Amino acid sequence: MSHRAILRLVSSVITLGLSGAMAHDWYPVACCSQRDCRHLEEAKGETVLETPGGWQLWDGRTVARGTARLSPDSLFHLCELPDRRIICFFAPPGAS
Repeated sequence: MSHRAILRLVSSVITLGLSGAMAHDWYPVACCSQRDCRHLEEAKGETVLETPGGWQLWDGRTVARGTARLSPDSLFHLCELPDRRIICFFAPPGAS
């Protein structure tokens, strides 16, 4: 196998690996290490109301506008500890 063919193969494997990982693993490690994050489900009553200072969650907690991160999809996402302390909150584009 030629040097060029090997480089192409390695590049393809890396690209496939990254695209598969990015589809499900986009949450920053600083937020949750893939354990404490989820998208909010309005059908389950997990609503978000925009307020002048940020977002009010269905359970009364408020997320300050300056602490929210941009969601890469059209959903709100919440990363929280078992004691309900918010680690990270993601708002979709246009929800600012």
